[in-house]
Amino acid sequence: MKHLAVAAALILCSFQAAACPLSEALSTRYGISFSGFETPIPAATAPDMTDSGSFIRVAVRDNSKVADGFRHTIVMNTKTKKAWVLRTGGFASVYDWFGPVDARHVPLQNCGSDHIPAAMRAL
Repeated sequence: MKHLAVAAALILCSFQAAACPLSEALSTRYGISFSGFETPIPAATAPDMTDSGSFIRVAVRDNSKVADGFRHTIVMNTKTKKAWVLRTGGFASVYDWFGPVDARHVPLQNCGSDHIPAAMRAL
């Protein structure tokens, strides 16, 4: 039963990433993929997410099936319309922030307001 709940949660997250224009727009603009970025994004520190109600988090969909590729998560401040990209994984297990980038003209319909984990807010 526990495995079924985890599988259902993963499926729901996949639907959100596919349906949210933020993920697709920034992936297209910066060429975000399992191997990094086609268009460089400046390295950054984690955004200040103490006002967690202002942030949404969206996973960037990866269909590459590369086991040791990077995974990316977009964290956007809905008040300032700035977004950061968190890169994790790879064969060296990185945890790197990039941004902020402008996301003013990206529609946010179908972008759920995923809970930002306290561990992520503290970084």
